[in-house]
Amino acid sequence: MNYKYIPNSKLRVMMESARRSRRFVSVESDKKSIAINSNRMRVKNKRIRKQYKKRVISLQTYIDKTAKEIKEKKVGKMPPKRRPKSELRKPRSMVGRRLKPPPTKDLAVATKQLSSMIRTGLPLLEALNIISETSENTTIKFVFKEVASGISKGATMSDILDKYKEVFDEMYRALVSAGEIAGLLPDTLDREAQLLESLSKIKAQIKSAMTYPIAIFVLTMIVVVLMLIFVIPIFVGIYANSSAPLPAITQILVDASNQLKTKTFYYKAVPTCLAIWMSYKYLSKRSIVLWWYDRTLIFLPITKDLVTKSCLANFSRTLSSLNTAGVPLLESLEISKRTITNRVFKRIIEKMYKDIQVGNPIYRVLEQEEVVPIMFTSMFRIGEETGELSQMITKLADFYEDEVSASVKALTSIMEPLLIIFVAIIVCFMLVAMYLPMFSMMSIVD
Repeated sequence: MNYKYIPNSKLRVMMESARRSRRFVSVESDKKSIAINSNRMRVKNKRIRKQYKKRVISLQTYIDKTAKEIKEKKVGKMPPKRRPKSELRKPRSMVGRRLKPPPTKDLAVATKQLSSMIRTGLPLLEALNIISETSENTTIKFVFKEVASGISKGATMSDILDKYKEVFDEMYRALVSAGEIAGLLPDTLDREAQLLESLSKIKAQIKSAMTYPIAIFVLTMIVVVLMLIFVIPIFVGIYANSSAPLPAITQILVDASNQLKTKTFYYKAVPTCLAIWMSYKYLSKRSIVLWWYDRTLIFLPITKDLVTKSCLANFSRTLSSLNTAGVPLLESLEISKRTITNRVFKRIIEKMYKDIQVGNPIYRVLEQEEVVPIMFTSMFRIGEETGELSQMITKLADFYEDEVSASVKALTSIMEPLLIIFVAIIVCFMLVAMYLPMFSMMSIVD
């Protein structure tokens, strides 16, 4: 084996370099192991942190829920939060058709709110949007939103209202147009709200007066039909064993009961009812029949006062509102005529319109008409001669609205005893028809 001699200095250098290389290798390996361990610890710590975070969140949720339940038990449950605004569209039931007119009372409330908002200084556009958001009626929500959209594009309110004639009648549109031209929109809207409220009040009073007798009549007819179907056959079975003939009044009820239980009766009754309904629909459109009906209502003692006073109240209130708002008298008469349903009073207003065009005063026509009260004519004459026609017509409207309320109460008080008499006659007829054969059977036995 050949050993080479290495000097001490060179050997020292070689050993030093070997030592350095060993140290570098060990340091790199230590760094790698430390890096691996630190990565593992980081991953492990991240998992532990996530787990603890989930536990903390669930615990916090549980604490909040428990605190909310305790608070609701003590204070009470809070109402649901307001839903986000959605785009308002035309009601589905009215797509491709005319809008359904809203109730007069709802339109009056919306108009009064609009007048109050504008009077307090709120911009018209913002007031319309607020009414559209707060109203419960779908038609009012849609129409007022469309009006606000049109005004934001530069159109006038009266121009947009003309597109919805089924919602806003001619009187409403005329008042809004006059208010916009004169710069008194809040005042005209306030008058329109009062007018709609008075009309709604009159309609409600008349409807309430007619509801009670109609309900009593319908209930009486239902009771009679039920007795004919279920009660009369029991008595027929009792009387069948006797040889005595049935009285004529009882035989009428027995025949009616037998007819109601057969199919042939309904085969005849249904086409007959349809024919009567079609005849009614046809005749109700004939001008002669309608004229006769309206004239009969005016001269019938029971309905005379109510029909006359309600027509005069509607006419006076409409004419007063339009004339005060600055609408010309002829145009006011033309619009007021459309608010009256009775054709006799429409004919009188047409005569007034023609006489004014000629130059005659209004009261001249009213003096010639028998259906117009003398007091109404006198008040009109005083208003024309003193130049305070609007104030006088307003007083007439207030007076006749009170008179309509009194007439409704009087009509209701008259109808109640008449209905009692009607029900008593029906009951007596049924009782006599059912128990009369018993007396004839007792006479036979004696």
